[in-house]
Amino acid sequence: MKYPMKLIILVCTLFVTQACSDLLSETDPSTAVDQNTALTSPEAVRGVRARMYGRMLAAPDMNTTWLLGPSALADNTDIGSGTRFEDFNNNVFEAGLGTAAWNDLYDMINDANILLEGVQEGVLNAETENKFWGEAYFMRAFALHHLVRIFGYEPGMAPSSGDATGFDLGVIIRTQPTLDVTDADFKARSTVGEVYTQIESDLEASYQALSQSSAEGPFYITPAAVKALEARVNLYQGELEVANTAATDAIAESGARLAEADEIATMFDESASNPEAILTFDVDPATESGGVNDGLAAYTSMQWFGQIPTQDLIDSYPEGDARLKAWYTPCFNDVTEEEVNACAGVNIDNLELHKYAAEQGQFADDYVHFRVAEMVLIQAEALLNTEGPSSAVAKLNELRAKRGIDAYTGPVTEEAVLDEILEERRRELVAEGHRFFDLKRLGRDLRKVAFDLDDGTTTVSFLPYEEYYFLDDLPDGEVELNPELVENPFFD
Repeated sequence: MKYPMKLIILVCTLFVTQACSDLLSETDPSTAVDQNTALTSPEAVRGVRARMYGRMLAAPDMNTTWLLGPSALADNTDIGSGTRFEDFNNNVFEAGLGTAAWNDLYDMINDANILLEGVQEGVLNAETENKFWGEAYFMRAFALHHLVRIFGYEPGMAPSSGDATGFDLGVIIRTQPTLDVTDADFKARSTVGEVYTQIESDLEASYQALSQSSAEGPFYITPAAVKALEARVNLYQGELEVANTAATDAIAESGARLAEADEIATMFDESASNPEAILTFDVDPATESGGVNDGLAAYTSMQWFGQIPTQDLIDSYPEGDARLKAWYTPCFNDVTEEEVNACAGVNIDNLELHKYAAEQGQFADDYVHFRVAEMVLIQAEALLNTEGPSSAVAKLNELRAKRGIDAYTGPVTEEAVLDEILEERRRELVAEGHRFFDLKRLGRDLRKVAFDLDDGTTTVSFLPYEEYYFLDDLPDGEVELNPELVENPFFD
């Protein structure tokens, strides 16, 4: 396979070392690495680094749920013939995105903390040390941001009425490694503002460290990836001028570009290259696929038809939009090799979402987390607030031209242009982990749609921002064990 990063999970007594010859060419594939060796051996340190990357591949809540869940919670996808993510589609109480991911995300943070604080001086050469530090700071920031956007509201966006009025708690901040049970301690949740301050500090440190080593994107963390996360983080907290600058830097430093209309069909095809990729987590189909039960393609395009594009989403694409032809195809069971009628209850033309099609086999798709189109859309939203609607429309039209559609001709007002940017994010970033969070970060009610196949109509409804739909409950075991941990409103 063409990609450089292959992560094979090996179980250790203290450190679960994930490694292979490509990433850890000198790592001793031991099944038992003691604490002292893990902190003083270059091979074991590289193993911790591989394990940190591997967290993004190992559990479905860190990949398939991360990417598909926000579409299912909102108005992009709905259940077809199966039941996968049915609770998300129905916004069932305590069916949020983060409860299952909590431990995995904090395990990833602990790996990062080990690399930052638990490795003895002189074990690695200076360039490698800076690279590993930069990656660790990034991954800690990445995990913290996903946690805080799930379990808290964005800064200043707590509801003004209802059970969550003024609620400003984020998540626990951990910056020291837990190497054994004697290091474990109980911590309280920090405020959302404190979590964002930590994220910003980590991103600054990450960029400084990675700037002193060679870049190897898009399958490793690079300075461009740091800027991409910085752009997203500042979009969420409303620091739009900073978001615009960071998005511009991410594009420039990545060397990536917007895909042309005739490249859209292969953007997510692992047998081709993605011209937009800034950070992608590479999946080895033999050892790292979510498989028939949890793979992205298994949910969307190959077998279970668990998440089908809504008619409302399909109708949002302008005539001639290259994405409509590239990403939506007739419902087809790749296992039985026959076209099926499993999608007709969700959209009139029986279409499946074909963005993820497991071209490398074994129901395996790479996980694309940052790409140029998202950065352009961040620029457009930022420009709307810093320079006005006309500048935002000009930036938006750069993307539209690459998608084979005409320039925006609607009203050039702040409200209308913001609505159009959100619709463009919906169309472009479908099943990439954004739709639910886009509505949440702006304090909007949760938009839901229901399609009636008999008369071809769509009914739109809204779930109130002030109710439980936008927060997840903390894991029961964590709340019971940690007396300092305050449960979220609605769930206590």
